[in-house]
Amino acid sequence: MLVLLKAIWRGWKRVVHGINDAIGWTLMTVVYWTTVMPVALGFKLFRPDPIDRGLGDPDAPTAWQPMRHPRQDVRRTQRPW
Repeated sequence: MLVLLKAIWRGWKRVVHGINDAIGWTLMTVVYWTTVMPVALGFKLFRPDPIDRGLGDPDAPTAWQPMRHPRQDVRRTQRPW
């Protein structure tokens, strides 16, 4: 009897995993088509360069900013942040 119940339980788990896979695939497809795709198309149409955040000179060869060194004294050591 125990062997039969284990077999039924394993079969039931297999069926439920298949149902979960179908629900997940369907849900993610609906979410993609209703939210992600319209937002992506909006960005593509209305903002041609989404990486440009307006930080610095766009014609500069690099985005590196020189580091400013704060004053080095005892107070700076006592309060590092």
